Amino acid sequence: MQFFVPKPHKVTRCEIDLRVGGKFNTSFEFDGQEMDNQGVYLEIQNQQKLVFTDAYSEGWKPAPDPFMTAIILFEDAPAGGTTYTAIARHRSTEARKTHEDMGFFDGWGTVVDQLETYALSL
Repeated sequence: MQFFVPKPHKVTRCEIDLRVGGKFNTSFEFDGQEMDNQGVYLEIQNQQKLVFTDAYSEGWKPAPDPFMTAIILFEDAPAGGTTYTAIARHRSTEARKTHEDMGFFDGWGTVVDQLETYALSL
């Protein structure tokens, strides 16, 4: 499965097995650089919550250098639509700082803006 979003961020590869223990493998391209992410889902609550981590890969194989766990929350917005909350948990202050320096806030914010634009076009 491939899903592309407009520049500047683009998903170039996406393998999702949406179940606890299922893989969440993606590759992103931005500013001419590609970043690979391999992980698994830890928790899934239909239409409410997704939790995934790169601490493990498919088959619960421990990652040599885990980076983060993501918690994505969805809830009905009071005026209609959906409120999307993304939380990143890091194994250390240094890992969090590295993620911030990589452009975490701007990057995830850009992707959310792109997702909103795409959803409104449906």
